[in-house]
Amino acid sequence: MMQINVKILNVMILSILFMGFFFINLSAGDSFAPKVKLPAKMENRAMWKKVVNDWKVPSLSEVGIPAYPGTFIVGLKGKNHMTANGKKYITLPTIVLATKIEMKKVTEFYKEKLKKWRYMNDMDMFDVFWNSSGKFNSLDIRQTATMPNIIIMKAGLPYTEYMPDAKTVITIVYKSVK
Repeated sequence: MMQINVKILNVMILSILFMGFFFINLSAGDSFAPKVKLPAKMENRAMWKKVVNDWKVPSLSEVGIPAYPGTFIVGLKGKNHMTANGKKYITLPTIVLATKIEMKKVTEFYKEKLKKWRYMNDMDMFDVFWNSSGKFNSLDIRQTATMPNIIIMKAGLPYTEYMPDAKTVITIVYKSVK
């Protein structure tokens, strides 16, 4: 009788472990990237904590563009309506990532991953990738907000407030694959 109970107990433990693994993976899905963990000086700022906690991180399959490995989400915005020069636009969703890695390495990663995308260094300040024909003007909000693109630049405020050791910020504007 004791041996049967041990076998049943082993089966139950294995089942629990398997189910726990299944639910952890199911809930994690293919999350695009982790949210930034706010530094201690911002932990007591309830508004920022709520903003970060409320972000709904899309899946990698929804974004369709890879996140640079080891990055953290420092900004997230869904589709929106905007008006520029009297014309209405619907902006695409945007993810802002920060990393401790230098800009040059991040750019090389995207050059390798997005071989069919167009690339330019803009004003020696930004590295830009876009997925359409024609020229891209990183100062034209109509282009930067309404067409898929990636803008890579040196980290600065406000992103270094969320991640003080960030060296590079990557802004990804994407057309949802879902």
